[in-house]
Amino acid sequence: MDPFNTSALKLQKNLLNLRIERDRLRNEGKNKEADQLAGLIAQLEAAIRQLPGDMKPVTLQ
Repeated sequence: MDPFNTSALKLQKNLLNLRIERDRLRNEGKNKEADQLAGLIAQLEAAIRQLPGDMKPVTLQ
């Protein structure tokens, strides 16, 4: 696996962990912190969506 795909897999795993943390915060009633984390997640996802198609590895959607 080339370094680009390895990095993409790590990014995907980190996004998953951030979403899990966001949900945990919501369940604990820490909505302000969850909202802040949700904003960061949205920014990361938006940046990924803006990548040209040939730069998006198959692991990221």
